[in-house]
Amino acid sequence: MTTHEAKEIYLNSDCSYFLMCTNDYSGYIEYRQLGLQKAQEEVWKNEKLQMLSMEIKRTGDYRLFRRMYEIAKEFHDHEKLNIMLDALSRIKSPMTPEQRVDVAETILGRKFMRVRSGLIYWAYDTGQKGIAILLADAVITYLNLSTVTSVDLDKRIQKGRRLCHKITEELKLNFSERDFAEGEDYYKKAYVTENAKPTDIWKRA
Repeated sequence: MTTHEAKEIYLNSDCSYFLMCTNDYSGYIEYRQLGLQKAQEEVWKNEKLQMLSMEIKRTGDYRLFRRMYEIAKEFHDHEKLNIMLDALSRIKSPMTPEQRVDVAETILGRKFMRVRSGLIYWAYDTGQKGIAILLADAVITYLNLSTVTSVDLDKRIQKGRRLCHKITEELKLNFSERDFAEGEDYYKKAYVTENAKPTDIWKRA
């Protein structure tokens, strides 16, 4: 396997060894045998994030948001949080209840609380409490569904609401007007590009 071929299989697997192994086991073995440096994979991860970022700007497909998070979470820095917030603002509306819950779960994180996964913890841990509050508010908005016909979906909604409550209590995200205003101001200055069209989740009801 050449380096070019390695890059192709890595990008096609969304920079995930698990997906690579699942989709092409022999290719995965060859890839691992190359012993590529982590620095090289980080370059490719950045390329893939930019590719997905362009795609979500073009399509507004909510599924791209989760794919982007799975790559960006490895960096856990301001730059990638920037990209994720911009991607969130690009998701096309209206959304089905299932789509809203899926996005909310990505923001909240899908692992145990002690792992501190998801975008709320990410923002808070990098010193952006205002952004963490905005994201928690976005989750509340996404999960504000009055009519749900699926029992399984209703369970996910209730679980998400409980998790959001626990996180906001743990991090003391009290939704004060000052903190919320600071979060909005930071978002607009640092993350909204000139042509971005933020969704209504960034506006309080």
